[in-house]
Amino acid sequence: MKVLLIGDGARENALAEALGKSNRGYRVYAMSSYVNPGIKEVVDKTGGKYYIGNILSIENVRRVIKEVNPDFGVIGPEDPLFEGVANAFREEGIPVVGPNKEGAMIEKSKVWMRQLMWKYNIPGRLRFKAFNNLAEASKFILEFGGSIAIKPSEQVGGKGVKVVADLQAYLSEEKRNALSKGVNNIAGLVKDEVKLIIEEKVDGPEYTLHVLTDGYSYLPLPLAQDYKNAYEDGIGPETGGMGSISGPDHLLPFINEEEYEKSLEIVKLTAEAIRKETGMDYIGVLSGQMMLTGLWGPTIIEYYSRLGDPEASAIIPRIRSDFAEILELTATRHLSKAKLEVEEKPSIVRAVAPLGYPLDKKMASGHKISLDLPKMRELGCNVYFGSVALEGMSLVTKGSRAIEIVVIDDFINASNKLDQCFSLVSSDTKLIYRHDIGNTLEVQVEKAEIVRYTYKSREKNGMLGISADWSPNGGLW
Repeated sequence: MKVLLIGDGARENALAEALGKSNRGYRVYAMSSYVNPGIKEVVDKTGGKYYIGNILSIENVRRVIKEVNPDFGVIGPEDPLFEGVANAFREEGIPVVGPNKEGAMIEKSKVWMRQLMWKYNIPGRLRFKAFNNLAEASKFILEFGGSIAIKPSEQVGGKGVKVVADLQAYLSEEKRNALSKGVNNIAGLVKDEVKLIIEEKVDGPEYTLHVLTDGYSYLPLPLAQDYKNAYEDGIGPETGGMGSISGPDHLLPFINEEEYEKSLEIVKLTAEAIRKETGMDYIGVLSGQMMLTGLWGPTIIEYYSRLGDPEASAIIPRIRSDFAEILELTATRHLSKAKLEVEEKPSIVRAVAPLGYPLDKKMASGHKISLDLPKMRELGCNVYFGSVALEGMSLVTKGSRAIEIVVIDDFINASNKLDQCFSLVSSDTKLIYRHDIGNTLEVQVEKAEIVRYTYKSREKNGMLGISADWSPNGGLW
């Protein structure tokens, strides 16, 4: 069987590895914007073919689909989904893992997502107000007295989110003046008519639940947690993710079984709402970026219409079942036949990025990076190649996270192995790498217990989701 994989990052490298090692003997074809060495290794090993081209061009992708004539496709990144690449596969009669562009709106537009959750009364929803008039947004920020989060209205790669917590009254005016002046910067990231969205601020440990669905059945994957900030201890600019953890088993140390089931129910209700709203079944991965809050318990911060990155690097290697077959069953709408077995031990992923990431792509691009891959594998580390291209015999950075190093072991052993493997990576520029990922779990467990007490008390008194500062129809007072 032939499978066509679209995408060029570490997530796609992890997907390619799963496809390449399947007992079903898939021949892996791939289309990327540059040659990812990890994906190329799988393509060469399975006898497929590597295509280089614009993965956002429907015309280019359709040409490759017609040439390969795959049995099914897998789309890794979100941008091709936004452009309608999944639609192109289905128009050519090829089943694919990935929603149509209509369903991918759940990730592309935060306004559409929030409106959907309120329209269909989905638990875990936050109150919000959308603005296309920046003067009105600035005025609202100055006048509103509660804690808020300001975000671009559409997906911009995790950039532009600003938060103000109204905890110290004597700082409120200064904080709000600064925040109101920053709305132009946030809005400048957005192409849509609606520029930004203001939400009620919530706090708690974050986690992601990825759910595979064929429009009929739902298969939840193990939980993962992403580490967004560039530098140690969660400081610095937000990135696409500097690392991730998953496990033990299908949970995380700070999320219990009941919360996992509630999170799954929220995602399922959202998939059903998308079908009602668009008239199309959602086929692919629907991922809830969640936060455990005192307001709701499991709460939706945003949705992904695909696997997260680097969360995929933490989850996929832990799946003992034939994950490639599960992907095929998703695409061909036979997911009810799938069985998922998961490694009990947890995993840690740590990304390595060139200096300049995430604020200066030009500064982070064009650097040579080298690693002792055999030695890293001998130490128990797996490596997925991300924003790094194979140019001749050299690995050259493309401006984002270059590699993701993965270890499956208890958190202490995994952390030690990761540091050893990082010492085997070198470059002609300084490299960014967070040693603390997977090492702060006690703090998160304690935080979750505090939040859990709060939302359980609210639940007991029938107060889940009720906030005094916000109106019940999705807008602010």
